[in-house]
Amino acid sequence: PENTHFIVARCMEDHLPEDASRKEKLYNWAQGNLVPADSSTTQCFTRCVVTKMGLYDPSSKKFNAGIIKQQWSAYKDLENEEKVNKYAEAIGNLSATQNDCKPVFDAFNSVYSQHQSTSRNIFHGNPELYKIIYQKLGGKIRQMKQSYFEYCENQHYPIGSSNRNQLCQIRKYEVLENDQFKKLIDCVFKGLRYITEDNKLDRSEIKRDFKQVNKDDSKVDSVLDGCGAAPNDDLKAFHFYKCLMQSSIADDFKEAFDYRELRSQNYAYHLVSRKTYSKPEVAAHVLEVDGKQCPQ
Repeated sequence: PENTHFIVARCMEDHLPEDASRKEKLYNWAQGNLVPADSSTTQCFTRCVVTKMGLYDPSSKKFNAGIIKQQWSAYKDLENEEKVNKYAEAIGNLSATQNDCKPVFDAFNSVYSQHQSTSRNIFHGNPELYKIIYQKLGGKIRQMKQSYFEYCENQHYPIGSSNRNQLCQIRKYEVLENDQFKKLIDCVFKGLRYITEDNKLDRSEIKRDFKQVNKDDSKVDSVLDGCGAAPNDDLKAFHFYKCLMQSSIADDFKEAFDYRELRSQNYAYHLVSRKTYSKPEVAAHVLEVDGKQCPQ
């Protein structure tokens, strides 16, 4: 459910309008109601979600019913098989569709409107169902309102473990060379989507965080180019993290990273209204988390 909630919140953040209709659209979309259907914002939000979920492939211009079966196979308790099969069949019958907001929306919504409950159940849009999953999985997944940093720190430096105190160094941006630290950074980078599901570095995600703290992102590409290639996929996150920490943009990266920690605690951070960045507020938040993760 964490990945689904990230995708939906990110698509909302990118497509909610900056006008008086924002809160109403947010409420409707959060309830799974794709209205108003004639609004370009609703249409583009929908295309964003179905593309990132894998329900629509822009390159082939086709809808992918297989992702529905795949999702249900992982969470069979969420819906009965007959309803899932009908939903998948209807999606599978959609014709190739031009990769633009309106045609993708019109095609998808022609099916979704008939299978809304089933779709929301299997794709974690029903709070009654997804809360049970969060409770069942516990510390195995990032919980709602938990920062991805805290989740990864607790995974790789568990409370009570002998190396837990290393978080005091790590949270001050010391780069450690042990395997435990490298796994921690891999976890964080993947959670922030700096590293994609197919192990590619997503530079646009890093630049996005620079822009969030009003920092110039024009040097990011040249710095990352200068880092060279990582020795392997397992060390990719550590390789680029260490390189950024030793680069000319290290201070800006730290500031961007701190703000991302705060925002990773609440995927809806910018949704009701786009918040203005405040460095003192972020610094206070980081100190608060430091006290929790690294008690002196």
